[in-house]
Amino acid sequence: MTSRTFSLLPAALLAASLTAQGPDLLLTFSNPESTLSGSGGTVLQTLRPNEMASVQYWTSPCPTSAEKWTPRTAFHTMAGDENADGLYWNPGLFGRIDAIYAPSPSTSTGGATDQRDVFWSVELPMGVNISPAPFRPGDVARIVRNGFVDGQVEYFMRQEQFAIALGLPPATPLDVDAIAFGPNFGVYFSLDVDIFCPLLCGGTLVRDGDIVCVPPAALAYTPDQRIANALPASAVVVYTEAQVDAMVALAGVADRFGACVPSALDLEALEIDLFGPVTIIPTCTGLPLVVPTLLFATQTMTGASLLTTLGGGAIWNTPCGPTGTPCGFGPTFGPQLGIRATSTAVGAPSWVNGLALARPHRHVLEPQQHVMNVFPFGAPFGSNQIDYGSEWPVGIVFVELVPPTVPGSFPAAPFSQLCFPDIYTPSLISWGPIFGPWGTFPTMAIPPMWTGKVLFQAVGLGGSGFELSTPTVIDVQ
Repeated sequence: MTSRTFSLLPAALLAASLTAQGPDLLLTFSNPESTLSGSGGTVLQTLRPNEMASVQYWTSPCPTSAEKWTPRTAFHTMAGDENADGLYWNPGLFGRIDAIYAPSPSTSTGGATDQRDVFWSVELPMGVNISPAPFRPGDVARIVRNGFVDGQVEYFMRQEQFAIALGLPPATPLDVDAIAFGPNFGVYFSLDVDIFCPLLCGGTLVRDGDIVCVPPAALAYTPDQRIANALPASAVVVYTEAQVDAMVALAGVADRFGACVPSALDLEALEIDLFGPVTIIPTCTGLPLVVPTLLFATQTMTGASLLTTLGGGAIWNTPCGPTGTPCGFGPTFGPQLGIRATSTAVGAPSWVNGLALARPHRHVLEPQQHVMNVFPFGAPFGSNQIDYGSEWPVGIVFVELVPPTVPGSFPAAPFSQLCFPDIYTPSLISWGPIFGPWGTFPTMAIPPMWTGKVLFQAVGLGGSGFELSTPTVIDVQ
């Protein structure tokens, strides 16, 4: 096994770069939530637990809105008919997205994060009808195109590697609930349930509120900085659940009802704050560990607040202010992270379920009806509608009728360096212009006796010349 070591200089340079560009967020919520903006009255205003949202502090006025960044239908198009039921539409795909890791943006992609870059963990396994590699709750992975074959799972870190690092048999089922990574700091994670690890420090009960690290020296990397291997029993509990409880209590954040949050219960989201100082923590191995400042959320933090480990626990601040309400000043409502409160007295029900610092740009499509049961008579023009949200003021929609399956995508480079990087509509049949930032356009007529898939993707005029939207598919049967 080989491992790579890095000085702290690259991290400092990256932090300076992100300072100039802005600490925007990708996140998921534990429950369905509504965007603060209302997303122009479109279906995009509903943020679901198996979708990713973006909060773009540096390009939006305060209070900024959490907007849909990857709709379910984009994941469905990327994954294909993963459960072999004949439909791309699978509203329960992934269950909930439990964790997000967004690699640092590169100059080759225009310094932006796109939907092919990001890795995540799932609450429920994805089917293996398309990808022979599974996507399980213990994996942190993404869906990519392998050559001309779409819907393939590519791992950042596999369930087996987490188990090995914990000193457990490789086949041990796990559920990764939070993830963060930095080449200078290693892999930080938390699990969904307690598990006893007999080889860690003479025997360690790893709790669902613990923050665990696999140190950099224990990791081997692939050429593109994914995890190739981990040393057995190399994981270290950096902060115990009791210590996380103490940080939550010291932070003094209120929940959605205005009550002070006293403890963590289950740690749900994690990210490295490259702007914060590092701490040297002794470990049971005898080797000290360099631990960064961490951003985190727990199951008790309803109203969608975020905390930092800085100072032993505090409410995290963004360019729009603190991400939670201090105890004694009412509920944490949700607008701090761009979602609407349940009422004027009660905050949003969610906690943050996945979190990553990133550089996202928004260009998304989602149909109002995902499945059209119109056989054998077909359907007239406008019998369904597609809603869109875009940062680009003008765009063109392309459509393709693709019975029975969607053809493979191909790279759009050197175009679409800020948004979705692949084009799914090789026939490029134009379906008319759209004008941002929000809107709706009608579907075409469906001919009698026709079944299959109708695929839509838009091109926004701007950025690198044109910027592709997330693809979306309607199942016609």
